[in-house]
Amino acid sequence: MIKLINKKMRYISSLCLLICCIWLSGCQTDENLRSANETGLLITLTDESDHAYARTMPSALEKPVADMFHLRVAYSGTDNVAYDDKCTESILLKEGTYDLTATYGENPVIALDAPYYIGKLESQEVVTGQMTSANISCMVGNALLSVIYNESALKKVYDTYFVTVSVGQESVDLDATSGKSAYFQAGSSVSLVFHGQLAGTGQEVSYDIPAQEKFANIPAKTHVKVTLGVDESSVSSGVGISVEKLETETVSVVETLPSKFMPKPKLEAEGFVNNELSFAETETKSAVINLKLSSPLQDLKLKFNSADAKFAELEAGKEYQLSNAGDKAAVETALGITLPEIGATEGSLDFSSLTPQLMTDAGNTVSSTIEVDVKANNRWASEDEAANRVYILKCNKPEFSISVDERNCWSREFTIDEVNVTTGNPETIKANLVYQYYDGSNWIDCTTREAVKGRIQQFTQRAEEISNKVYKVRALYRGEIASAEAEATLETPVQLPNSGMEEWTDDNYKNNYYSFNPWKEKIGCHWDTSNLFTTRHRNNGSVFGIPTIAHYNGFHSVSYIPDSHSGILAVELRSTANGRGNMVKTIRDYNKVAGELFTGTAKVTMGTSGGLGDSNGSKDTYERIKDASFNNRPTSLKFWYKYTPYTSDTWQAHFELLDEGKNVIIQKDYTSSEAKEDWTEAVVDLDYVGETLYSKCKYIYVIFSSTTNAGANMPYQKTTQTFYIQNGSGLSEMSFEDAYVGSVLTIDDISLVYDK
Repeated sequence: MIKLINKKMRYISSLCLLICCIWLSGCQTDENLRSANETGLLITLTDESDHAYARTMPSALEKPVADMFHLRVAYSGTDNVAYDDKCTESILLKEGTYDLTATYGENPVIALDAPYYIGKLESQEVVTGQMTSANISCMVGNALLSVIYNESALKKVYDTYFVTVSVGQESVDLDATSGKSAYFQAGSSVSLVFHGQLAGTGQEVSYDIPAQEKFANIPAKTHVKVTLGVDESSVSSGVGISVEKLETETVSVVETLPSKFMPKPKLEAEGFVNNELSFAETETKSAVINLKLSSPLQDLKLKFNSADAKFAELEAGKEYQLSNAGDKAAVETALGITLPEIGATEGSLDFSSLTPQLMTDAGNTVSSTIEVDVKANNRWASEDEAANRVYILKCNKPEFSISVDERNCWSREFTIDEVNVTTGNPETIKANLVYQYYDGSNWIDCTTREAVKGRIQQFTQRAEEISNKVYKVRALYRGEIASAEAEATLETPVQLPNSGMEEWTDDNYKNNYYSFNPWKEKIGCHWDTSNLFTTRHRNNGSVFGIPTIAHYNGFHSVSYIPDSHSGILAVELRSTANGRGNMVKTIRDYNKVAGELFTGTAKVTMGTSGGLGDSNGSKDTYERIKDASFNNRPTSLKFWYKYTPYTSDTWQAHFELLDEGKNVIIQKDYTSSEAKEDWTEAVVDLDYVGETLYSKCKYIYVIFSSTTNAGANMPYQKTTQTFYIQNGSGLSEMSFEDAYVGSVLTIDDISLVYDK
């Protein structure tokens, strides 16, 4: 028994395996056709006007247009059918050549609104491993006739009326209200009979409309239009019907689609994302709701709700209707848009001009809602419960920012960079913008500004009186919406140390030979002179038997004097020819040097010894190093001076500011040849150019020179020169006999001016 069962089980298993193999083989065959190398056709149906309505339908049409066609595929030249079913986007076929026929409808002898469509494509080749595109051009395969009634004329005679259209023994009735047409087989001839009920009497009459040439043998895709009116000359006979117009036109598939295939109207938005459009206040964004109509517009409803007061004319929650003239005018006036007209075959609601008008609530987002419904083809878009017909305009805070370039921060004013508008209309925002700074308690409008460029100036008090150097600044749009805050830090005005030339140092090398220098700070800005060059000495023995002392270059070109503009001392700069080797009487190679007072460091480099030329200093070099630290940008240099020129000499003041790389930021020279016995004020203005960015200052270089003609062209004379040294609490006079001296420049009370 067990063996028998085992045999049966083996048999059943083998049978199942065989069935699975057959099924898998079939599946594999189908799968092979649907693999990456499918073989078949991609079907596209078009009408003769090249309107695709199957795979690529016109925008006004939707399914079931594509589904209503039937497709028959037969091997070319035979009745051997490879496919005979509903038209689909693609069909799988074996390699070969095929004839394709797409049809819709039954092609009746005559019927109401019963179009018949047919399209053929012959000898379409199919290649193994390819999905070949097949475009089947379809046309209206039958003919149709419509009756147009001149109602204003007919209603004077008849209460009711209709026309019977016949083809052979079959007929249909066309009344004045249905809007339907009679469809019949191509090549048919038709006859028309008018039926009416006379006004007032109710008497029924009929009238055979005379045969016309256009009623006979009507070809496919031909639409015959008959317009009926009243012939007043024959009204007394009880009929009075006339053919006012008889015309024909060729129609396409799309034009004759039955109304049941016409979709309800739809709404499609441009610019919206999920029916919502976000934008910044003042920004213009495309906000369009397109009406997708398959037949003329019959009506439209619109609700507009907004918290923005400017739209208060529209009642919140009220539904405004296009068919109501008052409603239409109210919407167009309040929103500034143009609504489509009833009867239009296309239209849109364009709210783009509305977006820049909407405003936030002091920067808080304000949403406006638009609810739209549209009617066409006797259907409202709202019939589709899934359709979202509510659109939201979301007005957000505009985004803009300001910054302050440190180069635009001076001692008494700062300039805000042009506002940077990230979202919103830049010109609109700039035109309604105020720049402000915070004084510690309140936001203060800046005194001047250029609306577009955003430049401001502030602070009219003296720079040294401004206690607060760091300010918060911002831009304020329409008095409500502020940018993020930025900082403006003013420079702190300072004066050069020892500007009154009251503090000095002097070094008594030996035998009352002195070198003088204004007192120096170890850190920061300090003064130096050309004295290190004109009073240096050398320790390399004797020359021509003259002891070392003879090798002092002992004439100080800069010293102090008690004749000051204010205080006690002033600085005196003397042009000197007592340069290198000046004590060697047999040598007249005088070094003609200007007396120089400057900010920075004097650096003298000794020449290489080894001969007379070296021992007397002829190879020594003198360099002015611009290393006086200074972190502000003054606008002017003021000082008081006296000048005693020798012959027609000229003195000079040079003023420059340098950046961190010691590049000149700005500079100015001041020269004069005029003798001044009394103290005279001089001003060296730095000519800053408006709206030019000047680097921050790192070094200052001010130099006063007793002559601009140092060297071979310097005029000088042999004379006695007096100078002073500190002696206890007072000053002692000292003098040089036979000193070779040129022009003398006296400087006092140096000051920096900060007017910017």
